Amino acid sequence: MVLGISTPALAAGPTGSPATATATPQDGNSDSDGLLNSAPPATPTESLSDAPTDPALDDEPDISGGTREPGQKCPASDDCDESRWFKPTSLAGKYHQAVGASQSNYNGIHENEDMDFTAEVSGTVGASFTGQITTKVSTVLAEVSEQCSVTLHASVTAKLGNVIHVKNVPPNKTVYAQYGVWRRKFTGTTYYQRHTCRLTANHVTGYGPMHVGWYTWDA
Repeated sequence: MVLGISTPALAAGPTGSPATATATPQDGNSDSDGLLNSAPPATPTESLSDAPTDPALDDEPDISGGTREPGQKCPASDDCDESRWFKPTSLAGKYHQAVGASQSNYNGIHENEDMDFTAEVSGTVGASFTGQITTKVSTVLAEVSEQCSVTLHASVTAKLGNVIHVKNVPPNKTVYAQYGVWRRKFTGTTYYQRHTCRLTANHVTGYGPMHVGWYTWDA
């Protein structure tokens, strides 16, 4: 991918105007105060794999609600109804997954400056996991969304042309902007009960897409 350099806009105002840079995104930013971050976005420390696309998972019934306990409704005759379910354990922070290369622009004049950054590519970001998933990904995300009061999607598409406007960049500062999808980290356990009543429990960490947006920082 090619590094994009934005074209500087006119100076924000006369020398001496407030030097606090703010970002106004078109489709949202994780920062409620709108201020630029002071460092690049954090990246997951886990070794992640894309959400599984095994068609066999879609053929097996999942039990919704996340309330089933291991061994529940398991008869002594070793003839269980095969079932799969997921129970969330915790909800963690937000992480930004880039779509396309980060952009940058340097303010080389003696006054505050406004800058615009425009997304140069489109891309789709899905869920990622550590550990083995034995339930439908849609079931996992639905359980986390319901029990943790968030809204997670199977995938989110970040589209070409999205714009973020950064105001009042001080002289001798470089602003960086990364477009992509915000995801939420969570943990939980996937359960798979076979016809023999054997139960498999796998602990997983997942990152579920929430919405598109920018991550901006200066240096």
